[in-house]
Amino acid sequence: MSFEQRGSIHTIVLVLVVLIGFGLALGWPQYKKHQMLRIAQQALDLGKAVAFAEATYKTKNGVYTPDFAQLELALPCPVERNGENIEMVCQHYVYRLEGGNILRVAHKDFPKWFELNIDEGSVDCSHEDGSIAGSHICGQVDLAEIED
Repeated sequence: MSFEQRGSIHTIVLVLVVLIGFGLALGWPQYKKHQMLRIAQQALDLGKAVAFAEATYKTKNGVYTPDFAQLELALPCPVERNGENIEMVCQHYVYRLEGGNILRVAHKDFPKWFELNIDEGSVDCSHEDGSIAGSHICGQVDLAEIED
């Protein structure tokens, strides 16, 4: 193997590494954005299921329950009690009943949340003013009404 052949192999490997690096640099933000949207949609879907279970619970018992463990629903996350607050804490979102009929689904790391008004059957997606990520998530997730 001559010096020229070895140098050309190194050049080819270097070009491949640079191309893969550029591909990752361009693709990684898109991947993270789609992952965040997928997680937000799953959080909203779980919120809708909890809101429907709350409505069913109210039909049977006359009131909503802040303790999600009492609902006839298989919960994917543990229910934690912090003083007076009872929350279902998942990996990215926290679920809490507020004001008697508002199910708040708050992101743990970002100022983004969903509020599901159980009585009205509506969903509101909120985010910090000027938050590009928050407005993108709210614009992309399916905010169809609770009662489909």
